[in-house]
Amino acid sequence: MISLLISVLLAWMPFAQEGKDIPFDIRARQNLLMGKGGTSGSLYYDVVITRQPTQGILIKLPYTKKGGKFSFDLHHRIAMTEDFGLPAEVTTVIEVLSGGTTSLGVYTIADTINAGDKFDETIIKASLAEIDKFITPMFRKTITMDIRPGPQSISIVGQMLMITRGATTTRVDTPGTRIAAVSNFKFAETSPGVSLTR
Repeated sequence: MISLLISVLLAWMPFAQEGKDIPFDIRARQNLLMGKGGTSGSLYYDVVITRQPTQGILIKLPYTKKGGKFSFDLHHRIAMTEDFGLPAEVTTVIEVLSGGTTSLGVYTIADTINAGDKFDETIIKASLAEIDKFITPMFRKTITMDIRPGPQSISIVGQMLMITRGATTTRVDTPGTRIAAVSNFKFAETSPGVSLTR
């Protein structure tokens, strides 16, 4: 009988540990909105090189007693013009800041873009400007972070972009330059597991 009870409790443990998605505020400036995914409906934002959290993708997370997990998708931000030059090895580096300039981590996405490569969904652009016509996210890497208990504001900022074509490498690290895109934000509060006591 006791072993049956323990078996039932153990079977329920994974369900007890799963967090539930909870709402949060994205407070990015409107001019950083790249557009909306035609398939997913997810909003895509441009990430700017800066050390000022207010200039990045500012996100206000709700108060949690036990902390949680925050995740988002990171993409290269590429102007796919005819003269872009393919194949190209692209490395994009971003940072997540909290509490002003405290770093929560530096994250990298690196890929080779070949002729014919396309992003996995069409983006309905927020801007109809000619300069934005060729801009597209490329590739996708999911970033997952542990968030401490309590309220927290975080900001996603750019660090640098490197593009290598053959023996030539171009590095972009000028403040104010848009170098990455982010989308698919999720936040789930950590739930306690089932504790087995005598």
